[in-house]
Amino acid sequence: MKLYIDDTRAVPFGFILVTSVDEAIDECKLYEFNQISLDFNLGFRKKNGLDFIVEFFSQGFYVPHLNFHSDDSIGVSKMISEINRKIIEGKINKEIKITRISY
Repeated sequence: MKLYIDDTRAVPFGFILVTSVDEAIDECKLYEFNQISLDFNLGFRKKNGLDFIVEFFSQGFYVPHLNFHSDDSIGVSKMISEINRKIIEGKINKEIKITRISY
């Protein structure tokens, strides 16, 4: 299963759409995903992609493929830095595949 986290874009074929961090975490509690694609900006004054990354891995979830489809390069850099920090700390498998593909 594949999860797509975005508040404005149309969902690509084969993905389940959620529009907020809280919805995404709820879905991850119910299902195991083999890919998650996320945007950084998820609405004005709402949790963003970095908030998702922090909460997702803090709860002990794992996904083998994480894709960033965000146009916000600074936001993507923050998310990647957080993942790298967790890899260094040994909290994430270093084999995680990270891509940056827009759908």
